[in-house]
Amino acid sequence: MEFTNISLKEGLLMAGQKEEYELVDVREPYRYEKEHLEGAINRPYGIMNEEDHKKMKKLIVYCDFGGQSMMAARHLAKEGFQVYNIVGGVYYHLEEWKDS
Repeated sequence: MEFTNISLKEGLLMAGQKEEYELVDVREPYRYEKEHLEGAINRPYGIMNEEDHKKMKKLIVYCDFGGQSMMAARHLAKEGFQVYNIVGGVYYHLEEWKDS
C-alpha cells in the first residue's frame, strides 16, 4: 500500500475534517511540546503503536523536515492505513505554518 505526499496547506484543510482524519506529529515529545500544529496528536516515530490509531481514520503525518514522517507514512501504509505525508515537514513551510 502506498501513501500520498501533500502540502502543509492541503494537510491543514484535511485535518479540519476531524471525523475522517487524524493529524499526527511524529517528532520527539520535546519538539511537540515546544510547538505543533493545532489539533495534532504526538506519536513519535520509532515508538509509534499502530493500535493508537483507528484504522477507519485517514492519517496525516508530519515532522520537522519530512524524513521521519516519510518513514512513518511508509510503515503505516504497509500496516493498512490510508496515510498522507506533509512533504518537507513544517520547517519547509514555516511561514505558511505561522500564518495558519
